[in-house]
Amino acid sequence: MTNTRNYIASLMTAEWLAALWPTIIRIVLGVLMIYHGGRKLFGEFDNVVADIAEIGWPLPYIQAFATVFIEFAGGILLVVGLFTRPVAFASVVLFNIITFLYLYVNPFPAKEKALLYLILSVYVFFMGPGKFSVDHFLFKKTAEQKQA
Repeated sequence: MTNTRNYIASLMTAEWLAALWPTIIRIVLGVLMIYHGGRKLFGEFDNVVADIAEIGWPLPYIQAFATVFIEFAGGILLVVGLFTRPVAFASVVLFNIITFLYLYVNPFPAKEKALLYLILSVYVFFMGPGKFSVDHFLFKKTAEQKQA
């Protein structure tokens, strides 16, 4: 029993597993954003524009385009791991607006998905892309060249 517990504890604190979590969370967030952005881009764009216009926000087409672009293109960039922190920052701004301005009158169950995306975006912003990303390979070499 003790050996099993020690094995599980060593597995959970293994360096390779700790390095893998930011990558897993980044990819999951990216896939979810691609799914929801794709639905809006390829079928519900007019509904998004109408919802924004109904609230009375200015420039509904531009705001709808920005939302769909951040979700769809940003999701693709997150999955690949390219420009991770700028995309995560844009996602943090987007999901703050959705959670606290767009859905402010709705009950909590209507906000919880946007709040979850907000939390995941904040995590990705602070933790970075992880070791398994294009950012890691591009900017690791740049940082090594600056130190040399």
